Amino acid sequence: MMKSKKLDIKENFIIILFATLPIAIIIGNFLINFYLFLIFLIYIFKILETKNFSWLKSRNFIILSVLYLYICLNSFINYYINPSFGYDGILRSLFFLKFLILFPAIPLLLDKKEILEKIFKFWLLVIFIIIIDIFFEKYTGSNLLGFKSLDATRITSFFYDENVAGAFLFSFGFITTVFFFQNKLTKKYKIILNSLLVLVFFCILITGERSAFLKSTLLFLLIFYFIEQRKLILKKLYLLILTVLLAISLFFIFPTVLIKQTEFFNRILNVENPKTFFQRFENIKYFTHYDTAIEIFKNNKLNGVGNKNYRFECYDKRYFKENSKFTHQRCTTHPHQIHFELLSEQGLVGYFIFIIFLYSYFKNKLFTDYREKNIFKNTINFYLIIFLIPILPSGSLFSTFNGILFWFFLGLANLKKSN
Repeated sequence: MMKSKKLDIKENFIIILFATLPIAIIIGNFLINFYLFLIFLIYIFKILETKNFSWLKSRNFIILSVLYLYICLNSFINYYINPSFGYDGILRSLFFLKFLILFPAIPLLLDKKEILEKIFKFWLLVIFIIIIDIFFEKYTGSNLLGFKSLDATRITSFFYDENVAGAFLFSFGFITTVFFFQNKLTKKYKIILNSLLVLVFFCILITGERSAFLKSTLLFLLIFYFIEQRKLILKKLYLLILTVLLAISLFFIFPTVLIKQTEFFNRILNVENPKTFFQRFENIKYFTHYDTAIEIFKNNKLNGVGNKNYRFECYDKRYFKENSKFTHQRCTTHPHQIHFELLSEQGLVGYFIFIIFLYSYFKNKLFTDYREKNIFKNTINFYLIIFLIPILPSGSLFSTFNGILFWFFLGLANLKKSN
């Protein structure tokens, strides 16, 4: 067997940087942005060193560049039309480059199996610690560092006052675990990886994050469908039944979990005599944000109100609806749904550019990865598609937390080799 080539100082720095990225995400936005700045610098040095400019001719990168230029131009136009919105939208648009650069940077910087292996081994350790922490907080009321959730029905783990532990595990937990399913596994490692896959699912369930749980259920089932039987400790059907039974048992152990996860449906069912389809959702505050975003879009169909301006436009009296239960709470930082955010802030032009990019990106990739039976790339593809599901709350595509997750994994799915 040939010995793997020893990694140099730059490659070891890349390993440390990306291996600790989940920790940066846990700590907060300042550190995420610092990491993004470092990734940008390393990427520039790598390009100059290798003189590899072929990515500039990539159709996907060209479309992303058009999207970026449009978002920036649209922010300037909307500021000119309505200066009261301020400069925030312009600055956010300009700095959106920090996410877009991840798309070509990740395949170039993480191009070696040895690098990926070391990064994912550390991620696996991080995931394991978070799993322990979530169960610990559920039993004791506070996590290993003493943090307590502001909502007793939610688990926030190391995120303190942010209800994103489930979204974090949905992003890193499944993809990290599946990465090691590509290797030849001994019985011992089969048990460990199978257990982790199920535990990630359970932890997302007990965090109380409904959207993350629904999305993780879809991803979990798709992984089960595509994973090879020889990688599992039980037959697929038996393992799936066991998972369902264990999930049901959690409802008895932690009654608040059942209450929290069914709260969404109870709110819909408790609406008496809804006159329209949308009134069926009047007890769900998110749908007031959606409705306001739709109304903003109707008044600004072509180019929306500009990046980060939903938070200002929503206060206009035109969007007050007397018959809407949460109309006084319609304003927030963003509509909490990517599609409504893009339509209300970027209009049809920006939305269609984004859709064209997604079509261009997934057009051949989905079928290619499927034919190659690459469980790792398939899992990331499914994750990205589920991430973009309409209606389900999804945060903002332009926020630091959601932005790093989406654009980072988009770049990771574009790796030429992953095993």
